[in-house]
Amino acid sequence: MNHQPTDYDNFIRDDFVTDPFFKEWVLYSDPNHDEFWMGWKDENPSKVSMVEDARAMILSLEKSKLEMNSDELLSVWDAIQGDITQPPKSLDKRTLWPFVSLVASISLLLLVWYWYELPKETEYRTAFGETKEIMLPDSSQVILNSNSKLTFVDNWEGQMAREIWIEGEAFFSVVHKVDHQPFKVFSSQNVAIEVLGTEFNVYNRSQETEVVLTSGLVTLSFPVKEKEGKILMNPGDLVEFKESTFQRKTVNTSLYTSWKDKVLHLDETSLDEIIKMARNNYGIEIEIQDEGVLKQTASGSMPLGDAKNFMEQISKIFNIEIVKEQNKYLIK
Repeated sequence: MNHQPTDYDNFIRDDFVTDPFFKEWVLYSDPNHDEFWMGWKDENPSKVSMVEDARAMILSLEKSKLEMNSDELLSVWDAIQGDITQPPKSLDKRTLWPFVSLVASISLLLLVWYWYELPKETEYRTAFGETKEIMLPDSSQVILNSNSKLTFVDNWEGQMAREIWIEGEAFFSVVHKVDHQPFKVFSSQNVAIEVLGTEFNVYNRSQETEVVLTSGLVTLSFPVKEKEGKILMNPGDLVEFKESTFQRKTVNTSLYTSWKDKVLHLDETSLDEIIKMARNNYGIEIEIQDEGVLKQTASGSMPLGDAKNFMEQISKIFNIEIVKEQNKYLIK
């Protein structure tokens, strides 16, 4: 997000307190935030006092989160509400004003605290040719493959389940929780993978969902003719769901998960399958002059690098000519 000084010209204190970019600067300052806010204050000297008040309020909120639990904060709120509902007394305005100001400040503090505590959606994306390691709120780990997206809320406490949505491909290492809170991964095909503690790979592209289980147990739920089908997977299982039908088989899981270690394992893998992976992961256009070469297969291992290196290796492994013409690769 690009922030311009004019974004904040009409802000009052309360606006600063609830602004995500401002809060990031106060709580997790870095050179980029410092440069922006130092420059903005220099250009808006009349707002400096307001900014400092907002900053102090955010820091006070963070401190109160450490020192007070939710019951204590609600007790404060009840006390405030009780005071507000008391019959008005004849008070001098100068005596009443500090109390009104205090009530307003505490009310805002509680409002901001409530906003902080609400679960917020978190999203991770990877570009073509990029992978990313992600630590989830429960300390489970995810390796997100190229051209993929992962979405979840940032706080699973009090939730019925730990829920994640995946587009693309990801490898999950899920921790088991003592309260047995389920861990669920959803694909765009309405396939739900439910686990308690395990390792598995999810591939979800082009109206196809594929799950490979490396350890533990998972239950798959998926729609079949307006009903819900379920499968209990064992380690070594691959289940593919496509066009409302599924196929289950036993596989060498490393063929489907080696990408997370930046290696591609091949076992009589066809050139057609490899070209499909290249298109998905690198976002490159590939044109084939002779469709017959797509049936060729290869076994072994190859390192995963950038698109250029990948296509050069394919050329050597299959002994075919691959030429790059402008923005596409031509297989002759």
